[in-house]
Amino acid sequence: MSYREYVPCQALRPYVECYWHHIARNPEQGKDLPVQRCLPLGTVEIIVQVDNVMADIFNDHRQLWEKSNRIYLTGLYTETAIWRAQPGTLMFGIRLRPEGLMDLFRIPACEILNTVVDAEAILGIRARRMFEEMLGVQDTAALAGIAEKFLLDRLRNGKNDRNYVADACRLIRNSSDGLSVETLSETLYISKRQLQRSFKEAVGTSPKTYQRIIRFRNAYKYARNKQSGNLKWSDVCYEFGYADQAHFIRDFRSFTGDAPSAMTQDTLSFFQTLEAVSG
Repeated sequence: MSYREYVPCQALRPYVECYWHHIARNPEQGKDLPVQRCLPLGTVEIIVQVDNVMADIFNDHRQLWEKSNRIYLTGLYTETAIWRAQPGTLMFGIRLRPEGLMDLFRIPACEILNTVVDAEAILGIRARRMFEEMLGVQDTAALAGIAEKFLLDRLRNGKNDRNYVADACRLIRNSSDGLSVETLSETLYISKRQLQRSFKEAVGTSPKTYQRIIRFRNAYKYARNKQSGNLKWSDVCYEFGYADQAHFIRDFRSFTGDAPSAMTQDTLSFFQTLEAVSG
């Protein structure tokens, strides 16, 4: 399996967290296709099946596997998404911040919370043209260039009005200790009720749930970057303000369906690095 993340150009960084490519791994002899997990990272993704070979995405509500579209949009997730791909197939992703979906495409993230939808149906003919340009391209820099052309066109043609929900998202992501709704509303000079209502309409979750996702994400990245022999879960709890280890384990299970130890034991399934590089 090959997976890597890349930073976008400066103009797109307020809206796009990274680009990524993923080449699916081969199954072990006599076994089914390996299952991958996409953790809830507080982001929205545009994903392209560059080889035009569809992935399988597990529909948790219907309890069955469904074929992906050739280019699809995944909403902000509050749980882990399960999927699998044919060995050797190339996927290219655009990881958007939730407010970036509204800023670039005028689509509130609440409309696709915990769902996967056909990007061509939602984003229109420009998404189809992007897919057609990417089809069969194997060079990551070339794929990123096609994506940037698509996104910069949206940036030029969008209103991009700054709003307090976008500001609240950034404040939550940039806070090391966590921010209460009261502190957020005071900082942004709006009422607590107005912030909660508008945040849920735009992002799909409450500010508190989004903050839990971001804390989980930061704890996941911290744990990944630690050598397994030096990793102490008590240190993770202290570093990210969990009341105790039980609270951390409960949050981890809520977002992944597994105990924290699974992350160090199954690094191929927990594959997202959160380490975007340039070029």
